[in-house]
Amino acid sequence: MARPRSRHRAGSSRGKGTGAVVGAILLGLASLAMLSGFIWLNVKARDVVETDAKTGCPVKGRPNSVTAVLFDTSDPVPQATMEDLANKFRQIAGSIKQGGYLWVGTLTPTVGNLNELFARCNPGDGSTVDVWTSNPGKHQRIWEEAFDKPLKQIPAELSADSQADQSPIMAGIQKVKLGLFDNGMFDNVPKRLVIVSDMLENTPVYSQYKSGADYDVFKKSPANSRYRTDLLGAEVTILYLNRPERKFPSVDHVDFWTRWFSENGGNLSEFIKLEGM
Repeated sequence: MARPRSRHRAGSSRGKGTGAVVGAILLGLASLAMLSGFIWLNVKARDVVETDAKTGCPVKGRPNSVTAVLFDTSDPVPQATMEDLANKFRQIAGSIKQGGYLWVGTLTPTVGNLNELFARCNPGDGSTVDVWTSNPGKHQRIWEEAFDKPLKQIPAELSADSQADQSPIMAGIQKVKLGLFDNGMFDNVPKRLVIVSDMLENTPVYSQYKSGADYDVFKKSPANSRYRTDLLGAEVTILYLNRPERKFPSVDHVDFWTRWFSENGGNLSEFIKLEGM
C-alpha cells in the first residue's frame, strides 16, 4: 500500500514559493525606486542654470532683465545725501533677480563718455541652487565675491566733492541706450534706467542754468535732435539731487523730464528726492 504524502513537505514548498515571489516583488520595487530617483536627479540637473564665469549671465539663453544705474556727481553732494544714496542703491541692487543684468556707471563732463563701474548678471546666491544637484556653499561664495561685495563698495567710491564744467545728462542717457539697451542680448527683456542726478542739463548747445525748465526753449535748441533716442519702453527712476541754486520749482523740473522721457520712448515712473539737500 502506498504511503500517504507528507502535508508538511507540501506546505514548506508553498512557503518557499511565496517567499520567492515576495522577494522578487521587493527587489522590483527597490529597482523602480532607484530608477525613479535617477530620473528625478537627471531632471533636476537639467534645471540647473549654467552661468558664464566672467559675466555671471546664463550660458544658454539671455538675461531676464537689464537695469542701468547712472550716477551724475558732477557737483558736490552733502554727506547725508550720500548716505541716503547708498541706502537707495542697496535696495536697487537687491531688487535684481537671478539672471538679471546690472550695469553701473558715472557721467563724465565729456559728452557721450561714461565711466563703467560694474557690469554683470546676478548669478544667484546659495539659496537659488538645489542641494542635491549643486553646491550651495560654493555658489554663495561666487555670488558674494562677484556680485554682492563689489556693489556694496560702489557708493564709497563715488566722489562727493567733484566739480565739472558741464553735465551732459541727455548724451549720457543716449549712450546707455546705444551701448547697453541696443545690445542684442537684451532684446525683448524688461529695461530699467536709474539716474542719480540734479537733472540740470548743462552743455554748450543747451543749458538749464540759462533757460530753466521751459520745454519750448529746449525744443528749439540743437540738443532736441542731437540727443533724441528711443529708450525702448524702459522704466525710469530719478533719484533727485535737489540743488538749492536751481532757479525754478522742482515741479517744473519733473514736468520737463516727464515729457522728455515720454518723447524718447521711456516712462518716468519714479521721481525721488534724496535726503540732505
